[in-house]
Amino acid sequence: MDVPAPPLRRPPVLVTGMPRSGTTWLARLLATAPGTALAGREPMNPRGRQYALAGTLPGWAELTALSEQQERALRRAYRGRSPWVFSRYGRRQWAAPLPWTRLVIKDPFAMLSVPSAVRTTSAAAVLLYRHPGAALASYRRMGWQPDLDELRPILDRHQQSHSGTGTGTRLPRPGEVEPAEAMGCFWSALYEIALDHAAEVPGLLIVSHEELATGGIPAARRLFAALGLRWGKGTETELLRESGGSGSASASAGLHDFARSPREVAGAWRGQLGAGELERVEAVTADARARLHDARFALTDS
Repeated sequence: MDVPAPPLRRPPVLVTGMPRSGTTWLARLLATAPGTALAGREPMNPRGRQYALAGTLPGWAELTALSEQQERALRRAYRGRSPWVFSRYGRRQWAAPLPWTRLVIKDPFAMLSVPSAVRTTSAAAVLLYRHPGAALASYRRMGWQPDLDELRPILDRHQQSHSGTGTGTRLPRPGEVEPAEAMGCFWSALYEIALDHAAEVPGLLIVSHEELATGGIPAARRLFAALGLRWGKGTETELLRESGGSGSASASAGLHDFARSPREVAGAWRGQLGAGELERVEAVTADARARLHDARFALTDS
């Protein structure tokens, strides 16, 4: 009696975007689809005790070519064969290495290197973006600062090799501008680099956090369909449960707060900015926000 061959591994899904843009929330939502799993930890995150792509990354990086070590590390991570990328934020991690599982990887630090990641792993990529004012409020709550000095040489090299693409952001020196403007420059630089690479990534989906969070089940269904993910009762239950949350933002909240509803998260940050900060951050990011809006995958008809 012939034994059928096991199904081929399905391509993983990479969810990336600036830190604090909602990548964990989105990855956890996608990982409710039947046949999926979520590793939880970020393969290219160089902070603390994170994996840092097998220890090869000291900080933010725009990787246009990977070393053999980096290729091996990335493939193992995207196939669920590296316990170093498992964390408490994952889902069904026990199923990650199985050939019929579609693994979801969330990794903000991959946003500058999406073409290399996709070429190496055949992943379907989602670039998530959130209003820069939300990033400012979230970084402030966490006590973080934008990595201006770390990103500056990367942006300089990128602009030299991508002249004429529309990337014109300048990163200020520490103390040179107010916090809202510094965050806006940091936000714009990250997304401008990612946008300059968008044409190199077949099927890249650029998604608005606000559009997804406020669009409810119809918006999520449209994204699931675009990624070839099945819609199940667990997905709908999770989305409705989160949408019905009654939690509120708290200065003492941890790294992630999954109790709050997506609709609340989408707009709560506006009340956390000081006078004039919204206007300043929007002025600095106007060009990048327009590019993202024009390139986005529409999740609603409005």
